[in-house]
Amino acid sequence: MKVKLDDVIEMLEFVNDGMDSSAYYNDKTNEFIYIGDYSDLSEDEKEEIYDNCIELPTKYDIDEYSMMEEFIETIDDERLYNQLYIAINGKGAFRRFKDTCINFDIIDDWYKFRDEKYKEIAIEWCQDNNIEYI
Repeated sequence: MKVKLDDVIEMLEFVNDGMDSSAYYNDKTNEFIYIGDYSDLSEDEKEEIYDNCIELPTKYDIDEYSMMEEFIETIDDERLYNQLYIAINGKGAFRRFKDTCINFDIIDDWYKFRDEKYKEIAIEWCQDNNIEYI
């Protein structure tokens, strides 16, 4: 059975958006399970998932902040490069980074870069867990 790479990426995005969330893949049923911030699963249900499913990368494994740093390193324009580095310092870095990308009309470039990084993470996860993907 093969997993759709888009489904893996979608789960990674859910995990990255949550505060205390995780996602799992059941290779026997070919299903993804998302445990969100306020999940009402019992401890027995959670243990069943932990024992029988493969965990997807966590928010910390995904590390979108590092993605932003990598994206900035692709910028040739010195002024824009500096503005982006200033934007990612301190509280509110994600919002300021996005606003700066919008202001300099490179938001589509950022999203394309970020999407490619999510795809790389998804492929690596599949390969590490011997999961075939399409």
